[in-house]
Amino acid sequence: MSVTRRFLVWSIGFALIASAPGASYAQARPGGQPFDEYEVKAAFLFNFAKFVAWPEGVVPAAPAPIVIGILGEDPFGAMLEDVTSSERVNGREILVRRLGPADDPRSCPILFISESEHRRLPEIFARLKGANVLTVGDVEGFTGAGGVIRLTREDSRVGLEISLAAAERAGLRISSRLLSLAHIVEFGSEHEAQR
Repeated sequence: MSVTRRFLVWSIGFALIASAPGASYAQARPGGQPFDEYEVKAAFLFNFAKFVAWPEGVVPAAPAPIVIGILGEDPFGAMLEDVTSSERVNGREILVRRLGPADDPRSCPILFISESEHRRLPEIFARLKGANVLTVGDVEGFTGAGGVIRLTREDSRVGLEISLAAAERAGLRISSRLLSLAHIVEFGSEHEAQR
């Protein structure tokens, strides 16, 4: 991983630990070049593995890798592999898998659902019913359709919208540090997270 992407992963991880709001991709890179929006989103995906707890046995024990799946058109290119390539979560590597139509999305503890799958969201969430999968997307209405985390964009900042109901249905526990950074959508009514 490049030094600048390592800096991005570290800075987003630090923001999550320190409960600092959002991440700007316009001014974060050392040397003045702006980060790409999807570099920031890739760093968030990696860091979610540190701040979400799955029921025991869902994520295979170490040394097995933690799998991040991408369903639909991949907006990351090589960025996600670059962000995760030399990083570890609890001593475990991160494996990125791009899923085809025949692949089982339930096999990935973290699943990014691309904007290309927007029309298929009801079908995808029906297929994931009862699965302990952290679903992440960046399309409008993602959490309302049943997703757990929506990566939002406002100006040059990436923020988070989290559905507590979807997390509960998936059996996931989300760290209070992550929740403190997010706009919370709870059982269909929206309110700001308590800080």
